[in-house]
Amino acid sequence: MKQFKSRGALVCTALAGIFLLQAGSASGAEEAATLAEAFTQGNVSGQLKSYYYAQTFDGTGLNNSQIWVNGGLLSYNTARFYGFKLGATFQASFVGWKDDEDGRTRGSMDADGAVLSEGYLDYKYMNTEFKGGRQFMAFPLLTGSGSRLIKESFESYVLSNSDIPGTTITGAYVTKYQTRSDQSNYGDNWFVEYDMNGTGDVGDFYDIGDDGMMLLYAKNNSIENLLVQAAYINVFGELGDFYADAKYTFDLDVKPYIAAQFYYTDYSDSSMDSNTLFGFKGGATIADVDLFAAFTTTGGDANDARVFRGVGQGAYQIFTATTKSVGVLGYMADTESYQIGAAYKYEGLSTMLRGSIFDLPGNNTDLTEYTLNLAYALPGWAKGFSVAVDFSILDYDNDQKDATDLRTRLIYSF
Repeated sequence: MKQFKSRGALVCTALAGIFLLQAGSASGAEEAATLAEAFTQGNVSGQLKSYYYAQTFDGTGLNNSQIWVNGGLLSYNTARFYGFKLGATFQASFVGWKDDEDGRTRGSMDADGAVLSEGYLDYKYMNTEFKGGRQFMAFPLLTGSGSRLIKESFESYVLSNSDIPGTTITGAYVTKYQTRSDQSNYGDNWFVEYDMNGTGDVGDFYDIGDDGMMLLYAKNNSIENLLVQAAYINVFGELGDFYADAKYTFDLDVKPYIAAQFYYTDYSDSSMDSNTLFGFKGGATIADVDLFAAFTTTGGDANDARVFRGVGQGAYQIFTATTKSVGVLGYMADTESYQIGAAYKYEGLSTMLRGSIFDLPGNNTDLTEYTLNLAYALPGWAKGFSVAVDFSILDYDNDQKDATDLRTRLIYSF
């Protein structure tokens, strides 16, 4: 279905929401007796969002950036009928105000309009499930980002099975990628056929290369306290990428754990050498505070091809990932990255503080990044509301690149 192309789509989305709220109910029965009941027993859910993001830059001639965006999403799925169900999610975004002379938010937050991000058919038989159409996806090497008002989606056909105890195996064929804005484009996902003449609408669904890509994924937790997962993607004609990680939690009061991860990238272009990434992480909970430290290292030399992180702006599985830079520098060839942090939760409050260093080859290229994340889910009469604040300081060896990043989000979920 073609995405909506005007602000009038916001009205259409609202009218669709009213219709679904009237037609649906929250009973969510697992199996409906009739096709009509499959629709009347369906589930409606959604979010209303208000985001304010601001950035400052120290470089000569660079302008600071601010933007306030409102919108949300509305989802509906039928109850199952003989194993089948249908689902859909509309997203809408409206820019309330901005001060962004350099276009810093053009490809992420600066978008007006609406889009049908999910429209799928789901069929489940015993421990096997098929889901085809537009859908949100979150796998290692293939993840749509939800950090901006418009959440990324994909057009794909996914088959999963969990017959083996403690094991889930998934295969997927993915053809299109929906970005946040029709002015989004990402150099490390160069094979996506982005709209290079975007007008500030929300992102459409863009072809992934000429023939799409495939994903194979497996997760196993059959051994007590050990979680292992692995993923492989092939963007046809472009590259193959393998990822695996394992986490073992010791059965002790402070819940210590150790984890390791591995990437291997093989590019189809013969001029680009393959590359690898190894990562290690450990942590423990002391006096209700989660403490952790991580280290990653990549192969190759300074000018070699980077390790491929995956498709979608949420595909940052690296142990040293952050909020603002998302750890993207840690995938560069011949690079080491380090991170230490602490997290604490109390009732509805979640906090995390991280310090990260990205040590790149060459002079004047390193980044030290400090990240504070705060989130609070309101209780009582305000249940459903949540507020979040993220603040990042980016301190580069090259002072002209120094920056700060503030993100605030108010969300009502229903």
